Amino acid sequence: MKRILLFECLIPLFLCGALVQAAECDNPLPHRNQQPMSAIFLELAPLTPCSLETGFYQIETMLQASNTIVIDAPGELSASRMILDHERWEQTLAFRIGTGLKTDIGLTFRYVEEGPGNWDKILRKYHQKIGLPYAARKYQQNVEFRYWQYNPETQQNMEITAPQRGFGDTVLSFRHQLENIKIGENQIRWGWRFEFKQPSRSDLPTISSGNSDFGLGLLASTSANISGYPSAFWLNIGAVRPGKTKHKVYPQKSTFFSGGTGMNAEFTDTWNAAVQFLGSSARYKVPDSVRGLNHPQTILVIGLRHSIGAHTFSLGFTEDIYYYSSEDISLLIGWQFSG
Repeated sequence: MKRILLFECLIPLFLCGALVQAAECDNPLPHRNQQPMSAIFLELAPLTPCSLETGFYQIETMLQASNTIVIDAPGELSASRMILDHERWEQTLAFRIGTGLKTDIGLTFRYVEEGPGNWDKILRKYHQKIGLPYAARKYQQNVEFRYWQYNPETQQNMEITAPQRGFGDTVLSFRHQLENIKIGENQIRWGWRFEFKQPSRSDLPTISSGNSDFGLGLLASTSANISGYPSAFWLNIGAVRPGKTKHKVYPQKSTFFSGGTGMNAEFTDTWNAAVQFLGSSARYKVPDSVRGLNHPQTILVIGLRHSIGAHTFSLGFTEDIYYYSSEDISLLIGWQFSG
């Protein structure tokens, strides 16, 4: 089978191998949960195990624009314990440089704006036309920004209606690539990472928890040639230990799982498509009925990338597969430079 695939490449052996390896080491599209109750904590954003060589570096920026409405319970606002109605614009800037010994270091900065936005009417019609659930949008039709939580057992209450903006948390990342392992006919790249979140400010309840978090995870990927298209499959598994935040009315969990899986496929030398599933366990201890806080997240990410020399441009969008577990929808626009 391997001989057939190599023959069908119709190019020299070393070039075919280079294309497959390139697909395997393409970065997944960076994304994380954009709901403020989740986004104030560290999340292990998708990452390939391929570390950068000594002296090589990458610069990547991504604009993530999202819209969300969550109401517990729809149609009975007076009985709700959780209401979220917002748009979020997050600009991410990440640097990564190879340090040798198959290790690299990354640094991520963010600027975030939370406010009422103007997508509500469009998304209400979109959910209605497509047949997606939109019960919350029926009852919260005014364009406003509101983040409200209430715990009837402790009488704690948190309400934010003023738009929030400021620099988000800084994330320091260490990645180490281990020796490849072979399973059957497949070569598996794998490695591990450690990430530390330095909080930005403690007075921005929708942007930062005001405390440090750290996470540890395993990274794996493999490649294949599917119908002549170099393709790669990746898997991330990890856990996050968040610091305690005062921006809550329900107890937070001491640890939550964070990871994902996905596929990249190169259609041409310059075009690459990605499909990703990002998951995480719940971050809070809440009754089952409280929407938005008790759900394990499952986010679908679909994107397209185009490379011009050392530059890569990306466009994508997200959907919450498990309703209420993350933002309703996000638009992703990115650029990456490798040197």
